Amino acid sequence: MRLPPHGFRMRIASITLLLLAPAFLCAADSLDTKPLPGILLDNTAAQLMGPWQPSVHSKPYIGEGYVHSGVPGREEATVSKTITFRQKLPTSGKYGVYLAYNANSNRAASAPVEIQHADGDAKLKVNQRQAPKGPALFHPLGEFNFDTDKEAVVAISDKDAQGIVIVDAILFVPSNEIAKLDAVGKKLTAKKPEAKPAKKEEPKQQVAPAFVRAKDIDARLLTSEELDQLIDREAHLTETTDTVDDETFLRRITIDVIGRIPTEQERKDFLADTNPAKRSLLIDRLLESPEFGTNWGAYWSDVFSYRIPQPELTFLDYQIFQDWMAQQMNEGVGWDEITYRILTATGKVGNNPPAFFVGFHQASTSRLAGETTRIFLGTQIQCAECHDHPFVDIPQERFHQMAAFFVRTNAKLPWNDSGEIEVGSKEAGEHKMPDTNKTMMPAVFAGDQLEKGVSDVDRRVTLANWVVSPDNSLFAKAYVNRTWERLMDQPFCDPVDEISEEAGFPSLPSVHDAVAGHFIANEYDAKPLFRLILNTKAYQRQLDSSDKVVGQLASAELRKMRGDVVFKNLETAIELPNVKGEQMKPTAEMRFPPPPKSTKDIVNDVFGYDPSLGKQFRPQTMQQAMFLMNNRQLQDQVKAGEDQKTKLAKLLNETPDDRQAIQRLYVNVLGRAPADKELDIAYEFVQEGASRNEAFEDLLWALLNTAEFTTRK
Repeated sequence: MRLPPHGFRMRIASITLLLLAPAFLCAADSLDTKPLPGILLDNTAAQLMGPWQPSVHSKPYIGEGYVHSGVPGREEATVSKTITFRQKLPTSGKYGVYLAYNANSNRAASAPVEIQHADGDAKLKVNQRQAPKGPALFHPLGEFNFDTDKEAVVAISDKDAQGIVIVDAILFVPSNEIAKLDAVGKKLTAKKPEAKPAKKEEPKQQVAPAFVRAKDIDARLLTSEELDQLIDREAHLTETTDTVDDETFLRRITIDVIGRIPTEQERKDFLADTNPAKRSLLIDRLLESPEFGTNWGAYWSDVFSYRIPQPELTFLDYQIFQDWMAQQMNEGVGWDEITYRILTATGKVGNNPPAFFVGFHQASTSRLAGETTRIFLGTQIQCAECHDHPFVDIPQERFHQMAAFFVRTNAKLPWNDSGEIEVGSKEAGEHKMPDTNKTMMPAVFAGDQLEKGVSDVDRRVTLANWVVSPDNSLFAKAYVNRTWERLMDQPFCDPVDEISEEAGFPSLPSVHDAVAGHFIANEYDAKPLFRLILNTKAYQRQLDSSDKVVGQLASAELRKMRGDVVFKNLETAIELPNVKGEQMKPTAEMRFPPPPKSTKDIVNDVFGYDPSLGKQFRPQTMQQAMFLMNNRQLQDQVKAGEDQKTKLAKLLNETPDDRQAIQRLYVNVLGRAPADKELDIAYEFVQEGASRNEAFEDLLWALLNTAEFTTRK
């Protein structure tokens, strides 16, 4: 069937939209656009280039929904896209142009909009994190002259948008009717279904006030040189190892900062750089890479997710939180603000990702009390839920005073869609001690109690402000302890989520305090903290393989990689694709089958571990060995035949010299060149093989199965 021309289809689509019956335009979740003056073009009337994603998550909207540019971190978000509206207007003259979108904190900070009008082109940037400044969903883009004989064109793209671009509709309003648009603005509300009897209006959900940072005038900045001097002095080092070479430094820091081994080109460029400051410059480049937030967003997702049990009838998807967390870290949002938003969030997880913490815990008072102190304060009080802590001075009352902060919090769980989990508040209720049934009012550690009747959000705001206060030394030190452990693989306090003085004897407390002060002085921004540590000699020293160094923190240590890092290394080394599994169909026995697992999910399951546990809980397992040896997708990427399109096949085709091919293979898989002895052994093996392709397949398979491939050193 031959389709009519695009311009004709566009005009028909826009006219159809304007003439649609109210039953369509006035659905429960869509705006009643009938009173609007001018010409309205829904997103369905636009020309789409690229993988725009349809959605109905944020309500209200126009028509049957809207489109967005894709969640950062997902494949569709990496593809450039444009949506273009074209319309010949009925009369020449000046029109106000409006873009309809719904605002949120994860939206584009700088959505590019281009308008072609009679006088030329206008290029604008729209901050979609702020609510539209026109009526309802409509944001004014300006007034422009248009001719009837030429199409008015409005194009929105996602280039350098800094977030998710939302496009719902475009509205053209004649200049003399703009006042009418303002007048009918209040009528642009979703129409209630007429078939159902009117329900009692629910109380408006309370929302936490915007975060306000408390200043700490005593916090002091550090330099990396000062930190090295402090480590040498406080750790009583008698000897240190030498600084690692450039190749080892590049591999170590690339894994630590952006979560993968360096590419062949990245290695070549860095080794060829003669700038004496190239290590510091590399640190800065990696910290500004979007991969920084993606890597550390995945780390924090693991911190939370390993202690959150799966609820019934739904499956928790942490990608929403990971993408939000990645954005916060890349934009330099302070950990205090991130924590405040997580502890005080309300609404649906899909619309407000920080609500995942309360929502995924199903608003469980006991779990939220224990996890809030464990993650944000590095203090484990969960053992005091049923009795006084057996080892440290934490009475049972302290746990239940913390639980009382969440007693009026509520979470509604839908079936099979964790993005629809909604965090709200109960109007009443107080927390009771088990056994005694004693009412416990919210109170922070040995602090004053809140009075009865305080609302849910006010309770959580009080708790959040206390947690992130500069006067609460545990908050900054807990974050620093985790960061130090990830970079140096030996925390100041072990276990990493127990830093209180009652719990034991921390190592190098003065160094811990100084680094935490630097973190506070930089307004809890992670990047200056990383920059401080990564530029130290302590971080850049060789591993103490001879075990001759006496003292603590002589150098960074070996560390097993997280599951998501192993997957990224497989992507880099052999271009392992992330294949999505097929969704199981519901059956009578399983009404809600689990979501299909992608290749990345499988690798995470096999190689992942709880980052809050120590080294003894990160073993090499038979399951890991079997995956690297036998996984079908991985085996397909190891093939080197002439009919193959694998990375190995391309490498061999480009590199006829076997020694050079071996060197390139080592660089691609391990992020380093082979030592002379390794090169000789590999070369001899390849020469003895009956087939060059098969010999290199075996060599690649062997490199993937080395402990080095999954170890940061």
